[in-house]
Amino acid sequence: MIELQSSLDRLHRRWKYLERVNIISALLTIPPFILAVFWAPFISMKIASALVIVWAIYVGLRILPIKKVKSGDLESNYLQYLEKTKAYLIAQKKLLETSLDWATLTIYPIYLLFWVGVWERPMARFIGVMSFLVLIGLGVFSYYSNKKKVKNEILPSIQKIDELIKTLKD
Repeated sequence: MIELQSSLDRLHRRWKYLERVNIISALLTIPPFILAVFWAPFISMKIASALVIVWAIYVGLRILPIKKVKSGDLESNYLQYLEKTKAYLIAQKKLLETSLDWATLTIYPIYLLFWVGVWERPMARFIGVMSFLVLIGLGVFSYYSNKKKVKNEILPSIQKIDELIKTLKD
């Protein structure tokens, strides 16, 4: 039980860090694109900038509802605590497994729209293509990193919790 508790504490700390990074990233992304909405030279850049603002807010707020599922330190009894923790881990697992859909793939069309206005300029086209390839690389890295996190951290914790719940019920 002590090993499980320490691994759960480590997962909770990492998840809190992820929440903070996600919200700070959204807050740092929004101001430059607010300026771009007003000062970008092409209408496609202005539309894409507005969409990036909406996307950053959405991604920043997407993680917050999982806090509702999070269990307290030790509620009325340990069995309820384990069941709530299991629900919390399952919610984290679902969010990480679907992040490709709601975070990564949604930014690609917006990013392409941003570069449409300057596409006829060779240097801008080069920068756009190279940065899009970097963005795809980051998306692939994020996808496999999330898969690894689910496989190596969250699923074993869920299995340990299931075993402990079964033992406590018996």
